[in-house]
Amino acid sequence: MKTQKASIQILSLLIMVLLTVSCSSDDGDENQAPGSFTLNEVTDGADLKPQLTWETATDPDGDDVSYQVYFDTENPPQITIANQLAISSFTIDNALELETTYYWKVIAKDTEGNTTESDIASFTTRDKTTAEAIVGKWFFDSVEGEGPLTACYKNSFILFTEDLLYQIVFYTEDNAGNCVKNGNETGTYKVNGNKLSIINDDGDGDTSIAVIESLTDTELVIDDHGTNNTFKKE
Repeated sequence: MKTQKASIQILSLLIMVLLTVSCSSDDGDENQAPGSFTLNEVTDGADLKPQLTWETATDPDGDDVSYQVYFDTENPPQITIANQLAISSFTIDNALELETTYYWKVIAKDTEGNTTESDIASFTTRDKTTAEAIVGKWFFDSVEGEGPLTACYKNSFILFTEDLLYQIVFYTEDNAGNCVKNGNETGTYKVNGNKLSIINDDGDGDTSIAVIESLTDTELVIDDHGTNNTFKKE
């Protein structure tokens, strides 16, 4: 009887040991997150619809991996622009802002929900071209060789549009001292380097060539046949 009892105790002990080993083995088989991966650099001066690419994240368990892309002007980026991507690239569809720094990161996720996050990368989009920077409404501020412009005359402006149309409107004071429109000119324009070609709508087909001396976000200086005209943006 004692021998039978001892055998049962030994058997129970063996079962406990086997269960412990089995549990330990199961713990060792826990599903792991995708491996680390690196974002490929987007160089500064990037165009406005760049392609974001990164290394493929390898999953230790052979699980399929998808990617979520965060993209923002804030650091760290908070806005999701792509989710559940099966490939390691994404092309920006909507044109980005010029001269702006953007931050981005990617999260790799396996089919078990485990995730691995990349480092944060950044890049700055290209500068405006002269043709892009000149678009807008520019008010006369000063004319070389002349005295200070009157407040009325400073209402005069030249407007350049994105579709290469221009309009020049002049204002002067009438005999009663009222500020009135005193001229209007329209036509088309082209920008080639620092050369500004203006063709008005009067029908004679003549082209006037001026030189863009300087151009910032708020100030434009044009050399018109040897005379500098300075404009301020609205």
